[in-house]
Amino acid sequence: MEGAAPTNRDRKAEVKRLFLIPLLCSVSFGFAADKKDIPEQQASARIEELKQRVARDSERDLCIDAAELVRELVEQFDTQMNASKLEPAQQALTDIGTYADKARDGSKNTKHKLKQAELTLHKASRRLADIAQSTAVENRAAIMEIVKRIEAADDEILNQLFKH
Repeated sequence: MEGAAPTNRDRKAEVKRLFLIPLLCSVSFGFAADKKDIPEQQASARIEELKQRVARDSERDLCIDAAELVRELVEQFDTQMNASKLEPAQQALTDIGTYADKARDGSKNTKHKLKQAELTLHKASRRLADIAQSTAVENRAAIMEIVKRIEAADDEILNQLFKH
């Protein structure tokens, strides 16, 4: 029956397939778009959680929590710069400097997890310097100023390590 015309039932099945394929594709693309927003929301929630922890931390945990917050803020800064969200990126950059200073100040009164905090700040400064190299020239000076503040905090913590 090679030359026979398709039956009505075959046509209905074919039409269903033609409608089902685009529907499934659009649904899967919708899920992919939602998943893109989820990591940003999780990162923002993590940053807010760390900010609250730093605000109520004891002297013992202030250094490590502030260093982790700096690292998270650097990644948020990169995401915002890539999305051309300049005002939130500027705020994140200011926060990076503030919390790097808090990490440095927190290291003066404790030995708890100083090495981990120093490594975290070192990685954050390297990452921010890499981000600065990929941004426009007019933005580099402000970013490099914050990199120097992070490095100064890193050096201070390293000095505290060898002092104890």
